[in-house]
Amino acid sequence: MNGLLRLHDLDAEDDRRPVSRRDDHFAGADIDAGLGRVHVDEAGDLVAVDLDERALRTMNPAALGGHLLAAIERAEQAARAERIERRRL
Repeated sequence: MNGLLRLHDLDAEDDRRPVSRRDDHFAGADIDAGLGRVHVDEAGDLVAVDLDERALRTMNPAALGGHLLAAIERAEQAARAERIERRRL
């Protein structure tokens, strides 16, 4: 994962990054403009954001939030679709 940054929520009392388990990553979506990928759990809650540091350097900061929100929405939709598909089985 050279060149990628990983964002996690930091606990207010602990500045160490929490361990992100791969099995928490139920669904994901690519962030537009090659910025990276977002991951959600089965409930559709955001669990990880992988950002490509090189792509961030050339990104217009004003557009970054929109790209992130769109990717999170796609990941939530993918999680919802996967839950529905699993119920059918």
